[in-house]
Amino acid sequence: MKIAVIGAGSTYTPELIKGFIEISKDVSIDEVVLHDVEQSAEKLDIIHQFTKRLVKDLFKVQKTLDIVKAVEGADYVIFQFRVGLLKARENDEHIPLRYDLIGQETTGIGGFACALRTFPVVEKYVQTVDRHSKATVINFTNPSGHVTEFVLNYLGFERFIGLCNIPINLLRMISQISNCEIRDIFLKYYGLNHLTFLEKVFVKDQDVTEILMQKMKLHLANIPSQDFPEWLLDALKLYPNSYLRYYLSQKTMLEKLKREGTRAEKVRQIESQLVELYKTANDIPPELSQRGGSMYSTAAAHLIRDLSQSSGSVHIVNTKNNGAVKNLPSDYVMEIPCLVKANRVFPVTIGEADEFALGLIHIIKMYERLTIKAYLERSKKTAIKAMLLHPLGPNVEEAQQLLEDILMANKGFIDLQ
Repeated sequence: MKIAVIGAGSTYTPELIKGFIEISKDVSIDEVVLHDVEQSAEKLDIIHQFTKRLVKDLFKVQKTLDIVKAVEGADYVIFQFRVGLLKARENDEHIPLRYDLIGQETTGIGGFACALRTFPVVEKYVQTVDRHSKATVINFTNPSGHVTEFVLNYLGFERFIGLCNIPINLLRMISQISNCEIRDIFLKYYGLNHLTFLEKVFVKDQDVTEILMQKMKLHLANIPSQDFPEWLLDALKLYPNSYLRYYLSQKTMLEKLKREGTRAEKVRQIESQLVELYKTANDIPPELSQRGGSMYSTAAAHLIRDLSQSSGSVHIVNTKNNGAVKNLPSDYVMEIPCLVKANRVFPVTIGEADEFALGLIHIIKMYERLTIKAYLERSKKTAIKAMLLHPLGPNVEEAQQLLEDILMANKGFIDLQ
C-alpha cells in the first residue's frame, strides 16, 4: 500500500505517521510519501527526518515537492494542506473582527475566505490524483465539509471522503462515561462539518440517550469553558457540536476573540516550538497536544485500515446524504455515520433530523453552494449573496467593503470580478 500525505509540512504529520505505525500490524504499508509546497520545504525536511526515526524499518517514508510523484500509484491520499499557510489563517480570523464579526478559521466569514482560497488548489490536486492514481482521497483540509461538497457535487470526483476529529473525540468521551468500547456505540449523529448534532446514543443495541445525556451534562458542568448551559441542552434535546457556540453565543464569543486574540497567533508559537523539538526528538513530544486536533491520526489511520479491509465497521464521515437523513436532500454532503465496505462508505439510514438542526443545515448548505458558485463564476455579486446569507455574516452596509478587504488580503489566491 502507498499512502501520500499532501501538506505534510504540518506539525500534525508525525502523529499521523504514528497512526500508520499502529495499523501496520493489520495492513501492509509499503510506502508513505510526504509532500508539501516550496514555502514549506524546510519544515518538510525536518518532519521527514523525524518520521523516519519514528518508523524505523516498518515501511519507507519518502518526501517530495512534486505533487505528481507524491500521488502516482497511491492507494490513499490524505489532504491536510493550508492554502496561504498560517498568514492566511491570521487574515481569516483578523479581518472579520474589524467589522465586529466572528473571526474563525472554518466558520463564518473566515471560513468563507478560506474556502474561496482553497477551491482552486483542491481542484488542481483532485485532477492530479485522478490522472495518476486510483486512490481514495481522505480530506482534512479546511473547511472540510465545504471542500467535500465542492468535490463530490461540483467536480464529480467520487473517491473523496471528508473527515473530522470531532466525532471520534465524542465517541471516546461517551465510551469513557459509559464504561464501554467505542465499537459498542452507535450514534444518531448528523449535520454539516462543524455544524453537527447528536440526537440518540445506542450502546450494545440499547437506547441509552436519556441516561447518557444526564451523565454528559454532569461531565460538562465540570468544564469551566463550557458554552452550552444545561437549560439549553434540555430545550434543544440535542447535543450540539462545540462550533455551535459561535452561532448561539455570538456576542460572548466575539468579545472573547477580541479579548484573548485569535487562535492563529497561538498556533504560530506552538508550531515554532514543535518544529524545534522535531529536530532531535525520537518520539512524539507531549507539546503536540497543545496544537489541537486530538485523535486526528486515529480517525484517518483507522478509516484507511477499515476501507482496505472492507471491515463493515461504522465511521462518521462527510459524504453525500443518499437518503440517510430522510428529510434532507440526498445530494447534500453531510457528516453522518457510514458503513465501510468494498473500499467505500455507505450512509446508514438514521431517520429524520430535528427541526432546529434542519433549519441551520439548510441555511449553511445554501451558503456553501453560493460560495462555490461564486468561485466557479468568479463573481463578486454571488460572493456577496453568500456572505449576506450566513448567520455570522455582515450587514448590507459593510458587505462590499468587507469583501474587498478579503480580496486584497488574498491577492493571488482569490480572483473574483
